Amino acid sequence: MPTAKKRINLSVDDSLYEELEELQNLRGAPSLSSIVIELTKEALELQEDLYFVKIAEERDGEKEVSHKEIWK
Repeated sequence: MPTAKKRINLSVDDSLYEELEELQNLRGAPSLSSIVIELTKEALELQEDLYFVKIAEERDGEKEVSHKEIWK
């Protein structure tokens, strides 16, 4: 079936495939593809969180600026 969406071919071992199938059943997802897409989005959000934690840790200890000073 033609689609405008990009495709990614993915090969997985049997144990990972079985885990994805189990997760599909637990979540009542319509397809394995939807599970992989959902997990990928969750992973990207976690990576973004880790990035911002790193930035916050680097900023920790910098001079604090008050709300009034910022919005002058």
